[in-house]
Amino acid sequence: MGRPKSVFSEALAARALADLGRHPGHRVAMKLKAIAAAAKHPVACVAEVMGVAAETVWRWAVAYGEGGEAALGPKPKRGKPSKLTEGQKAAVLSWLAEGRTAKGDAAHWTLEGLRLAIAEEYDVTLGTTTIWTWLRKNGWRQKAPRPRHCKADGQAQADFKKN
Repeated sequence: MGRPKSVFSEALAARALADLGRHPGHRVAMKLKAIAAAAKHPVACVAEVMGVAAETVWRWAVAYGEGGEAALGPKPKRGKPSKLTEGQKAAVLSWLAEGRTAKGDAAHWTLEGLRLAIAEEYDVTLGTTTIWTWLRKNGWRQKAPRPRHCKADGQAQADFKKN
């Protein structure tokens, strides 16, 4: 290893052991244990026991020394940016609320129909799953027919509704 051993000091190990109690069974705890162990044992040995590369243990120690526990936690992930602008999204939601197309014609929307309308109006290709997820996040639900049993007597149900 071309790295100096000074990264793994007794003070850093003591701090890691003190912080360890706040994260039982968490990935941060595993990293803190590795940092504390590397102060007393060879980094390659600690890395082998932990099932990671020695470079990874070095990175954990440097990150912990600079940023504390927060530096060992998971990094926030960024999602893909939307293909539609906020104005376009608002327009599509108004189509749904009004039951109309962009041209003002009456429409009974399906996911596939909405996908095609968005492609035609905004020249943006979206998948039906993407549209479905976006609509769910905005409080829209697909209409589904009421389930009917295959052995149900339609006439008996109609008579029951009359009474």
